[in-house]
Amino acid sequence: MSVNQIAKFSKYFTKEDIGSLEAIKKSLNENNITVTCIGLYNHGKSTLLNVLIKDFEFKTFKTADARETSVNKIFTYGNINYIDTPGLNANEQDDKQVLEVIKNSDITLFVHNVTTGEFSKVEIEFLESIKKYWENPQIFLDRTIFVLSRIDGVNSSEDVKNTQDKMHQQIESIFGSTARIIALSAEDYRDGMVEKENELIAQSNVKALEKDIEMLSKKSRQEIQKTKQERLSKKYSELIEKLENRMKSNQATLTKLTKEQNNQDEEFHNDINKVEATLKSKYEQLNNI
Repeated sequence: MSVNQIAKFSKYFTKEDIGSLEAIKKSLNENNITVTCIGLYNHGKSTLLNVLIKDFEFKTFKTADARETSVNKIFTYGNINYIDTPGLNANEQDDKQVLEVIKNSDITLFVHNVTTGEFSKVEIEFLESIKKYWENPQIFLDRTIFVLSRIDGVNSSEDVKNTQDKMHQQIESIFGSTARIIALSAEDYRDGMVEKENELIAQSNVKALEKDIEMLSKKSRQEIQKTKQERLSKKYSELIEKLENRMKSNQATLTKLTKEQNNQDEEFHNDINKVEATLKSKYEQLNNI
């Protein structure tokens, strides 16, 4: 069933159903990769995305002391669609929203602030929910880069390495395998680019992240295309099942109404027969007078 055919039954589907289907089908016809940025509020997600799209004034993805991102924000840079998400520690609904968006993402950047130490309880619980509800959690790990942000805020590289080691242990404890972790400073990269300081740019390590994203994109492109096909097929199945359930419901309602109507018709005919019998009896009584 095509999008146009589905659209003919639009009265049975929500706008979100149709929009999601069209978005998935559109993604099949483009070479763009979707990179979704997730993490706790105020851990540097928006700052990182801004430097990745070379917005050194930090205007595209809002950064502030107050919570700015309550819905997913998308910005296309080159052949990458970057998505900023609400902080994981905002509320339960936001966490569900983040889970849903990364399921449809090609690459995930999980941002963690190095100055807070190892993963927090909230982050651990989120990773455990991925393992619990993800059909194949290894796919999440294969397409995720854990970003240890704000390394300019710690005293030494040894502190960064210790935190990285602890995060590796936590990830392996949950998933049973290791993951990519890149430590960087988005602020150093921004300053280096603006001031043309190559040393700052190099020590920021943002270039390493960009290379990793590019490598992962090339390596996963064929697999990503296959995943998009599977998403489209799954969405079709969901909508067809929804339509079939609606048809069954309508048929059941129609059968019930028909049965009720038949019962009403039978009752009506019985009443008529009773009235006719009574009138006939009265008529015979009159004839006998």
